Amino acid sequence: MPKFGNEADGWAVGRSEEFLSDPTLPGLLVIVGCDDTTTASDPANAFGSLRHHGIAWDWDIAWCRDDLSSRPLPLSLSVGVWLATAHAPPGVFIKRIAYQSISSDASPSECAALGKDLAAQEANVTMLVVGEAAPREQPTTHTAIRAAEYNGALTRAFAQVDTTALNQLDPVESQTLKATGRAAWQVLAGAAEGQELAGHVLSDLASHDRGFVVASWTRAAGT
Repeated sequence: MPKFGNEADGWAVGRSEEFLSDPTLPGLLVIVGCDDTTTASDPANAFGSLRHHGIAWDWDIAWCRDDLSSRPLPLSLSVGVWLATAHAPPGVFIKRIAYQSISSDASPSECAALGKDLAAQEANVTMLVVGEAAPREQPTTHTAIRAAEYNGALTRAFAQVDTTALNQLDPVESQTLKATGRAAWQVLAGAAEGQELAGHVLSDLASHDRGFVVASWTRAAGT
């Protein structure tokens, strides 16, 4: 079975019939993040890279970087690839990967529609969504208070798998507070609509740091 890395390391990419037919593994991992445009990047000619941001790291899951047509992914998706590969937790196995950016200006309805489309691509889809909440440093005391409230509501939405709350995030307020993940989170909400999921906040630094929240949504037991 060709794979990148070793199963003992906690992650692998396989192409054997046994691997691909295993119903317990997600059929697709979609990495979602915000960018200037809404674009589905072909894994055959796109690769993760943080070199343009001062970090000497690249990841090319399709071994395409020598192809002149290949292009680095946007920052949000490159960070997602970095998390899914270099820092994957034990037990992460990838059958197929897809890269999807969403325009930072996309409306909530556009985000929800995209999320539903992504979720329908396979019977078992996993998403890795990358975005920043509102940073603590704001231009005024008033916006700093609003940012703390925004981040608090966001963390509760992740903990409670509250897709309605995510769908109601206001694009204008999110932009004002520099919460750059708004559109990506609303894609996630669209994908999760109607699913029985359990939420877990793994790290909540949004209210007192730079706007990072780490959370997971998993299928509830028995579903």
